[in-house]
Amino acid sequence: MGNERKKINLTDIDEDSIVVSFKESRQTDGQVQAVGNNGQSGEENGYVRLFIHESPVCARLGKTIYLRKEFHERIQKIVQTIGNNEMSIFSYVDNVLEQHFSTYQDEITKEYRKRSTELF
Repeated sequence: MGNERKKINLTDIDEDSIVVSFKESRQTDGQVQAVGNNGQSGEENGYVRLFIHESPVCARLGKTIYLRKEFHERIQKIVQTIGNNEMSIFSYVDNVLEQHFSTYQDEITKEYRKRSTELF
């Protein structure tokens, strides 16, 4: 493939601004274009930047998991269409989980600590 992708540092991403950018409308040539799932400005949207790229981790270094059939089919369509068949399902799932853990790290840690008991 030869494409070198820039590794995204998730701590530098402002999630709130990404969410706002999907909700707002932008003026283009006198017409209002909704930015988000259906439209893109000249630059890649946040979704593509965050999720549609090869993971830096090799799939064979991971573990096997099971997905619902409908989720597997949906992810496969995303990878094939938006990812132009240039990325793996593993990379997509890895990217989604990386963003999930980054976004909810504090809440997960808080809930984990509430439920865990000390061993000694």
